[in-house]
Amino acid sequence: MTTTKFGTTVTLPSDTEIAMSRTFDAPASLVWKAFTTPSLLRRWLLGPDGWEMPICEVDLRVGGKWRYGWAQPDGSGAFEMHGEYTEVTPHSRLANTEIFEDYPPAITTVSLVEEDGRTTMTTTMRLVSQEARDAVLASGMSDGAGRSYERLGEILAAL
Repeated sequence: MTTTKFGTTVTLPSDTEIAMSRTFDAPASLVWKAFTTPSLLRRWLLGPDGWEMPICEVDLRVGGKWRYGWAQPDGSGAFEMHGEYTEVTPHSRLANTEIFEDYPPAITTVSLVEEDGRTTMTTTMRLVSQEARDAVLASGMSDGAGRSYERLGEILAAL
């Protein structure tokens, strides 16, 4: 399966993985900053339009914890996810565990590859089973991620 939503290509590299790729007109250092700076994460990592990110905690080091929380502007629909960083290689690779409500845990890896001032980002989620992968896909995650990455592209262009 390969689909493209909001300019982000979604593939299934294996029975337990979801990969999302997008190229940004920005250097890897700037994309890295947007992935690791709470004030920037709060601007783009929002999923569908209309959500806010009142919780954004980042302890950017191997073994450091992260925690994100979203809600509608009136506070309704609130949900959170959290995890621990397992790899932090500035400007090129970020890996972490991901625990999200009723879904099985995942390992998420973001790789950034810069060429001629443009950066290709690939985010890969590895889940515990094909059933878990399919449940995450059925949740609409790829639509929300696609819109978030589209928003990130707009923010990077303005920076």
